[in-house]
Amino acid sequence: MDGGSTDNTLTVLDKYRHRFAHCQSASDKGQADAIARGFERSTGEIMAYLNSDDLLAPGTLQFVDQFFSEHPKVDAIYSHRLTVDENDRVVWYWLLPVHINYLHERWDYIPQETCFWRRRLFDRGGNIDSSYSFAMDFDLFVRYMKIGKFVRVNRFLAAFREHSASKTSTMKQTTGRAEFERLWERNQIKRHVPDPLIESWFEELPSKQGLRFAFLRRHLPGGFAGLGYDYNDFWGGQLREVEESLRTSK
Repeated sequence: MDGGSTDNTLTVLDKYRHRFAHCQSASDKGQADAIARGFERSTGEIMAYLNSDDLLAPGTLQFVDQFFSEHPKVDAIYSHRLTVDENDRVVWYWLLPVHINYLHERWDYIPQETCFWRRRLFDRGGNIDSSYSFAMDFDLFVRYMKIGKFVRVNRFLAAFREHSASKTSTMKQTTGRAEFERLWERNQIKRHVPDPLIESWFEELPSKQGLRFAFLRRHLPGGFAGLGYDYNDFWGGQLREVEESLRTSK
């Protein structure tokens, strides 16, 4: 679902159109609107969405399929977060605790690019709310947590792209905060006296655990050990094939 790009996006997409169930480039009402319309066209049993600057880890789709097959009572899964820069270099990690609804209903720490869910959640909990411009994934997951079981798996399912122009970098403390307040009210999520202390702890936990993980050069499926390596190496050089397509099509 491309919002009418005027760069060489369509030239690159043309090479893969035969693999898509649907592909379109047209003006839309924003990211949430595009995602919602994409979901309306979807037919699969397992659902997810990936923004254009993020990428899955090798083997993710096979892992997700097998996990859901082996855990029929689980409705949604997500992983720790692995982050790359504009040059595909791994720059930081989030290591997340086991899933606790209380925490994840109040603070937006489910890495969207790693989250997959069963269609039964979509059928019961509804589509993306296109009135949001930042917190559409947070709102969706809060609604789904009320009706389904979430599990954090101990691996990296995708890589999150961090760069100066990314929406996460520019909007979290402005539009994001206002939308968080709106979804808490909408979902009747009450703030309690200990919450400021819990929030402070929970905001620091993933990055601190990630720093320790990197310093000790530990390893999980979905990435190599440490920081600074080129994620293209983990993909066996295949990312550069796409980048070469971008360069030659300009």
